[in-house]
Amino acid sequence: MPFTRFWHWLTTTRYTRLLEERVARLEAENTHLRNAIYARAGVGPVTLGTAPGTHAGPEKKPQPLRRPISWIQLKQKLEEAAATGVDASAARGVVKPRG
Repeated sequence: MPFTRFWHWLTTTRYTRLLEERVARLEAENTHLRNAIYARAGVGPVTLGTAPGTHAGPEKKPQPLRRPISWIQLKQKLEEAAATGVDASAARGVVKPRG
C-alpha cells in the first residue's frame, strides 16, 4: 500500500471517506446532467474548474461519463459525412433518426 494511500486512510474517519465519496459522485452526476443539457442545446461538453471526483482521495479515479449525441450534432455529423462521402453512422455506430 503506497504511503499516501495509507496516510489518507489513517487520518480520515469512515464518515469523512463516505462524505468524500458522496461529493465525488454528486460532482460527476452534476457534470453529466450539465453536459446533457448543453448537448440538447447543441453545445459540446464543458469542463469547469476541477475534474469531477477530485475530492474522492488519491485512490479514487472518476469514471468517464458518456452522454448521448444530440439531434443537432447528429445532423451535423451526417451532413459532414455526406459532403465527404463517408458513412458516419457506420463509423460511430449511430442510428439515423427516423422520419
